[in-house]
Amino acid sequence: MRNGDLYTLDISGATWTKPCGGNVGDPDAPESCMEFATLPDGAIAIRDSKRPDLTPMRFSADELTAFLGAI
Repeated sequence: MRNGDLYTLDISGATWTKPCGGNVGDPDAPESCMEFATLPDGAIAIRDSKRPDLTPMRFSADELTAFLGAI
């Protein structure tokens, strides 16, 4: 699936996963976490846990693989 097509998907019912528990070691700092949702064809959506009202970024499986291979 091409990235542009990902933004046409309705993800309003997506299940979001928060893999971290916030700022480790500083309980007074504002939480800084991302949330992930799985989309069709291995794509993912990523959003800021502090601002779930903003449009999530979406990445195809190929884009995600390229990103992970580059870091």
